[in-house]
Amino acid sequence: MEELLLGIDVGTTSVKASLYTPSHFQVVSACRNYTLETPENNLVEFPAEEYWNIVCQMTRELMERAQGKVTALSLSCQGETLICVDQSAKPLRKAIVWLDNRAEKEADELKMMFSAQSVYEVCGQADMVATWPAAKILWIRRKEPELFRQTARYLLLADYLMLRMTGKAIGDSNLWASSAMLDIHTGRWWLEMLDYLGLKKDRLPTIVPCGTPVGRLRLEAAEQMGLPADCLAVAGALDQTCNMIGCGLTRSGSILETTGSCLAVGAVLDRFIPYKPGIKLTCQNFALPGSYTVLQWSQSAGMTLKWFAQRFYPEESDMETVYHEIDREAEKVPPGSEGLVMLPHLTGAANPEYDSNATGVFAGIRLGHGRAHFARAVMEAVGCMLRRNLEQISSLGIQQDHIYCAGGGASSGLWLQIKADLTGKTMVPIKTRDSACHGAAILAGVGSGLMDSIHWGAPPSDGRETMPEVSNRTVYEETYRNYILLYEAMKQYFAVVGGKKFYEKKDRAPFF
Repeated sequence: MEELLLGIDVGTTSVKASLYTPSHFQVVSACRNYTLETPENNLVEFPAEEYWNIVCQMTRELMERAQGKVTALSLSCQGETLICVDQSAKPLRKAIVWLDNRAEKEADELKMMFSAQSVYEVCGQADMVATWPAAKILWIRRKEPELFRQTARYLLLADYLMLRMTGKAIGDSNLWASSAMLDIHTGRWWLEMLDYLGLKKDRLPTIVPCGTPVGRLRLEAAEQMGLPADCLAVAGALDQTCNMIGCGLTRSGSILETTGSCLAVGAVLDRFIPYKPGIKLTCQNFALPGSYTVLQWSQSAGMTLKWFAQRFYPEESDMETVYHEIDREAEKVPPGSEGLVMLPHLTGAANPEYDSNATGVFAGIRLGHGRAHFARAVMEAVGCMLRRNLEQISSLGIQQDHIYCAGGGASSGLWLQIKADLTGKTMVPIKTRDSACHGAAILAGVGSGLMDSIHWGAPPSDGRETMPEVSNRTVYEETYRNYILLYEAMKQYFAVVGGKKFYEKKDRAPFF
């Protein structure tokens, strides 16, 4: 019976799973979307056990459609989503999703106690923000003290799923890099931070390198997942790290932009970038010991377009059809959207602004603007975010004329052209489908001995290189300048009104 490797990608609003042969052939894949809960302003949650139920549904579906034996599996996972469990591994509350900004005051407190330089040099993170689990745990200690006392372990989402699979509380060093609690250079807990949070190490998972064998599946878990009990679970990595592994971008220098729910821009390096005052930079550990990733991220990218699609194209229920219609309409609008400019910060702004109070903004609206103009303005806003991130990477001496592209955004020819025109770089879509699943499967292959290394080949381009249109340079320079000016003009407004509620809870729509 053919041996197979299972890669599971637990994303922000969907779970994907794929089976691969050790020769990297994708046998079968599946995807399931889910809806996050936003009970109040700044709160984003999801029932922790439902993550497990969705994963089990996906794996059972795959096994019904594929022949072969799953030898090993691993996880690609969203970062920072926090789950509190008791001694029996039962969740004590809903998961606090990484998008959640309830811990802004706690993040400010930690920022006062730990300098930006120490946070960067220990954790590799550009700033102390409410996204990080350290801030969320401090919030729980302040606001839910009984829960803080009852919690036996604080886990990230991948840790919780591994616990359900194997009975072992194991976390990987790459996923915990953005917790503001781990020394990324040693893989050990940052004890000064734990002391301030009032935590002992035994209330956290054991940290292991990516690709480390964790253990065989528990019998109950194997039955729920529809997998053989001797299937080996292997420590995975952050979704963006798995994305880069799955795309073949594991050696120093190449740049990958991924437009999924969020925008992520990464480049693997063979060194850690020294701290530079005044420059907010994320440089964290990669999946291989001794290697690092410059990782820039912005919360709202594809998620902003999805928000726009769901609310302004109600006549269509199939999202793929909606996206094709958006492309068709937006392509008829001139570059620059005839002066309409957008800030896409529907869930706050990350790199390089790090402004959790930021919101989405449309500016320059005139009577001649229609739905298509707004659609194109959303796409151009994400292109502007990409340019800001690439300019920061370029300032480090990492120069590339070609940018590899992954995620759902890479399927849009129009969006690729907009990004190329705004950045002045050639966009090269990656041919690999479900690259995060592929990266997780590669880690499973390395951990099980079916593969020798995460290095598996050159990035597979799909042949659709999109070069900048010289004729659009002038208008897009103005668009980019206006994008920067708009944020600077709105910054004081964000600071004054940030966190205020503008509509009743009963009127809130579910979060995708």
